[in-house]
Amino acid sequence: MDFLAGNDSFVPLTDAVALEELRHSAEEHASNSVIIGDLYYDLNQKEGKHFYLQSDDSIAYYRPQAVVLGGWEMIQHLCARHIRHEIERGFARSSSIVRKDLASIKEAETLAEKNLIIYLKFAEASKGKPSHIRNFLFIPVSRFLKKGGGIYFPSCNLMDKMKDPILYGLQSAKRNPETMTAWTQMMLAVTNFSATHMQDCRVSAESPLKLLQAEKTELRDVIEEPQKTKSASKIKFGSKARK
Repeated sequence: MDFLAGNDSFVPLTDAVALEELRHSAEEHASNSVIIGDLYYDLNQKEGKHFYLQSDDSIAYYRPQAVVLGGWEMIQHLCARHIRHEIERGFARSSSIVRKDLASIKEAETLAEKNLIIYLKFAEASKGKPSHIRNFLFIPVSRFLKKGGGIYFPSCNLMDKMKDPILYGLQSAKRNPETMTAWTQMMLAVTNFSATHMQDCRVSAESPLKLLQAEKTELRDVIEEPQKTKSASKIKFGSKARK
């Protein structure tokens, strides 16, 4: 997160998982061409679409496209994609708790609050970045807020928390009607949810961007999958995905 924000002077490359992820990224992207996802609004399903997690925990885009990026742009994009992937896994984890046991809703809400904190810090780090990075801020809220929709949000005024990420997205979409509609739809869904969930929550992105050790530990607890043998998230694309 700090590295994406440009504060790389204190980002240590000693984390084995991070180094493994970096190595795999280098293998996948030996050239300066990378697959990104085009954010758009699906008129048939009436929802914005960007990416989704496949059954093997890999990212797949609804509208994948190859683009050529410079070296630094490539690093920032891969960094943003990795962070968004971890956030998605965190929300999926909190949702799975509720689906398995409705009595554990408090536990799920606590995890969701932590996930939202990381998302808000990610939004701050993405500020001013190109649209292919800011598109990772998009969350198809209208679908996920439905019963059994797949992601569990904390019961708080989401509009107050998510207005800045949505504004960042809208700024990058002014020349693309489909993208603009998707971000607007997200804003309306968040607003409607906030109108019916006025309970306060502890979510705040005002703490320094650099994660404290306690926050790193909490984030690791949130995103860890049950299978402990997995050394790093391997993000694959389409039929040519790495095994």
